[in-house]
Amino acid sequence: MTEPAHVGTSARLTIRAWQAALLAGVLATIVAAPSIRNDFVADDQWVVANRQVLQKPPCVTAVLKEPYWPASFGGVMWRPAVISSFALDYQVSNSPHWFHTINVFWAAIATALFTLLACDLAGPVVGLITGLLFAVHPLHVEAVANVVGRAELMAAAGYAAALVCAVRAERRPVYLIGVAAGAAFAIASKEIAVTLPAAVVLVYLARRTDLRLAWRPVVAATVPIAAYFIVQGFVGIRTFYAGGLAVGLEHVGFLARSWAMERLSLQWWRLFLFPTHLSADYSPGELTVATGFTVWHLLSLLVWIAVGVLAWRTRRTIPGIAIGLVWMVITISPVANIVFPTEFLIAERTLYLPSFGIVFGLAWAAAAIRSPRLRLAVIAVAVAAGAARTIIRIPAWHDDETHYQALKREAPRSYRTLWLEGKDEFAAGRWGSGEQLLRQAIAFAPSLAGPRYDLAMFYMHAKLWQPAIEQLQVAVAVDSAFEPARAALQQALQAAGDSVR
Repeated sequence: MTEPAHVGTSARLTIRAWQAALLAGVLATIVAAPSIRNDFVADDQWVVANRQVLQKPPCVTAVLKEPYWPASFGGVMWRPAVISSFALDYQVSNSPHWFHTINVFWAAIATALFTLLACDLAGPVVGLITGLLFAVHPLHVEAVANVVGRAELMAAAGYAAALVCAVRAERRPVYLIGVAAGAAFAIASKEIAVTLPAAVVLVYLARRTDLRLAWRPVVAATVPIAAYFIVQGFVGIRTFYAGGLAVGLEHVGFLARSWAMERLSLQWWRLFLFPTHLSADYSPGELTVATGFTVWHLLSLLVWIAVGVLAWRTRRTIPGIAIGLVWMVITISPVANIVFPTEFLIAERTLYLPSFGIVFGLAWAAAAIRSPRLRLAVIAVAVAAGAARTIIRIPAWHDDETHYQALKREAPRSYRTLWLEGKDEFAAGRWGSGEQLLRQAIAFAPSLAGPRYDLAMFYMHAKLWQPAIEQLQVAVAVDSAFEPARAALQQALQAAGDSVR
């Protein structure tokens, strides 16, 4: 498949794929570089900081068998590539700035590889536009600016590398080794790589290649992914988090979840196309699950119909729109709360991989603008605006206090914000408002152990044993792997018995 004919032969000859990839990678480095000043923030504290097995690993096997979330948080998810990268970082430095430097590196690598893929699908001009737009997309800040976002970056890099190799395997079967290696790296970084075989088929369709040739790269991608799940079973780590579901998703079937997420998918489109307002959190409380019919369901349906009609009508003139739409649907499926419901309704960093499809479609549409001046102006404005918004957004993840202020400003009704505010109120001695806020957080996320555990700990500090026991018993029931709650429950029961005697 080639880029739009009217772009011009001279334009196609002015840049090569590797040059486009280099330019996009450099731009990604420049806009992400301010994140190097960031500290460990939010989930970084639990996944990366203060983990002795990463700082001083007893052996390589211990690191490879270590769960992504530590035992105190359930010991779930097996991402050996990411955990190993953190352990390697600690061998160089324990400074968060070093960890963020490596994140910038992975952001540049992923951007360059996606640029190469876009060049393979549509030619170097469309590939360059895609790479530039991808490099500056503000939606990517969360994946780049906090350390745990590295899972997204590494998985995306392996995903893109596998697809680039799949294209080259059409003529040189030796590249099937690269497909398998990329797939293994991606799935060992994050579970989103399960969609890679479907993406291989999409790439072959996009290039109008004989699909009979696709079976080899599909198999090369599938084997390491299947092997990952087999080995994970022997390691004994639960792959998917089962400690709680987002409010409204409990006991809801496939069709009802699909309908609820259809409404919330408006947020996806807003973040993909108009990322002016970004949020540190999209948890229950800030967003709600609605399984009935609302005006937002209707609006979302109209958006999907409009995009589908546009993709169909431009499938020959601007095929990148249809390709990008299918890519988005494929890659967003693991985090869409349809097949696998989770505790998160939406998270910006999980949209990193799906966003490639959107910017690819936009890049092809921009390349189709017939006026060279207008085309250049549109691209320049989009890249400049994206870069500015990205750079301005990065400090929101500078430290815990900055992130907390962003939470209160951007997601004041989120259970996470209420949870943190409640803890602050308790710490300031305002127990009445602290209890009220924590109970509001629990109401928005009743199947999560964290808020209940913290409220119970405050009760225990006040020697209110029975309320503490009630909260801890529910916390253990909803997440039996949360060891701090189990230990606190035993302590509370013992203290309550002693007080009775």
